[in-house]
Amino acid sequence: MGKRSIFVTVGTTRFDLLIKAITQPTALAWMKSNGYTDLVIQYGKGEEPVLPENPPIRCQTYGFQSSLEKDMTEADLIISHAGAGTVMEALRLKKRLVVVINTLLMDNHQTELASAMAKRGHLFVVEKPVDLQQSEIWNDFDSFVPIPHESGDEQHFTRLLDAHMGVQQQDDKSS
Repeated sequence: MGKRSIFVTVGTTRFDLLIKAITQPTALAWMKSNGYTDLVIQYGKGEEPVLPENPPIRCQTYGFQSSLEKDMTEADLIISHAGAGTVMEALRLKKRLVVVINTLLMDNHQTELASAMAKRGHLFVVEKPVDLQQSEIWNDFDSFVPIPHESGDEQHFTRLLDAHMGVQQQDDKSS
């Protein structure tokens, strides 16, 4: 069996609760038992993850890199915060994406974005990091097959985000 990897990213933020949930022995054991061989964690401004002494799969961690594209491209599954940039990049790459809501953020815009994209079948939402302690949820999102996001209309995502944030768009009448 070849390499199967999970990429976890929090972008430029701090989301220690997600990183801690991903590195728990039960999560790592689930990954191994479901054929994953590699876990790559980008932990952003947060604390460097504490991994078990002999994790059952290969683990790599880092705070920041100039680009996440290589890790995202190589991943079979991406687990992420619901930041707009990360969501759009994963959708562009047609990756299976699980977003975990960071409820500690102000105004919780991530919930709105994640809910809107989940309703359209583009991603799977985990409401809070503690939910990752349930192996059933891992089984649910591992079997999730996303509906590809059509990228032909470059303004589609912007309009979707504006609509959910309550921003009124004005018609362009200058022609």
